Amino acid sequence: MMDIDQETQAASSQRMYTARADRYKNSFHPDYTKRFMAIADIQAGERILVLACGTGLEIFIVTEQVGEEGEIVGVDITDAMLAKARQKKEQLKPDAKVRLFNHDVTKLETLPELNGQIFDVILCSNSFVLFDNPESVVVSWRNFLKPVGRLLIDITHEDNLKVGLLLERAAKRLGLKFPSNRTWIKDENSFKQILERAGYQVEKIELMDRLTGQGDTYYSADQIEEQFERITGTPLTVNLAKEEFRDKTRALFREEF
Repeated sequence: MMDIDQETQAASSQRMYTARADRYKNSFHPDYTKRFMAIADIQAGERILVLACGTGLEIFIVTEQVGEEGEIVGVDITDAMLAKARQKKEQLKPDAKVRLFNHDVTKLETLPELNGQIFDVILCSNSFVLFDNPESVVVSWRNFLKPVGRLLIDITHEDNLKVGLLLERAAKRLGLKFPSNRTWIKDENSFKQILERAGYQVEKIELMDRLTGQGDTYYSADQIEEQFERITGTPLTVNLAKEEFRDKTRALFREEF
């Protein structure tokens, strides 16, 4: 098991999503993706780049929308997730133009197949909170977007999945790395400001509720220990479950709670 301060962002993603690949289709993500893609307004003939494409949920909605003249490229770092996408690709019509690549989406400039390629639309869903440096990521992605192209990214609400956020805050107070990066999200303008600094024009911000289908969840003070035990036993934090980490963060988690 890798030490908390040795695991890279890419390694964290591979570890977490390898564990989730087989049951991903049974999560809230398929239904949520339909809602996300309804906003995207993909047009026939467009070239689409789907980053952190995972099992291909967005790709196989987009395939129908772009038609025979369109083209789709999906990139994901996790072999197990991409294997599911490749299985689905085999069921597409022979004339569907879909290419899938196993690569780090924060380092697209090192993917030879994308050299000189630009797209009408770049999509990234359910992944952005995994990136260590959000601003540098969106700056690098501009190189692959047409001047009048569209970038569609979702980020979590500042109050979503609060228990995980509290643990992240506790870990960062100790100067420890954490597999997700959400503390920069203060409100709906946090990401807008990042995009504008990177040279994008933000046309629309849309808030989506009940993403997991669970509605609002409330916790009381007497559930602190229960929630600490639960969150430190998930795939997100399995590498953090050492007694040293738990001892250090337990008190800070209580404070954040």
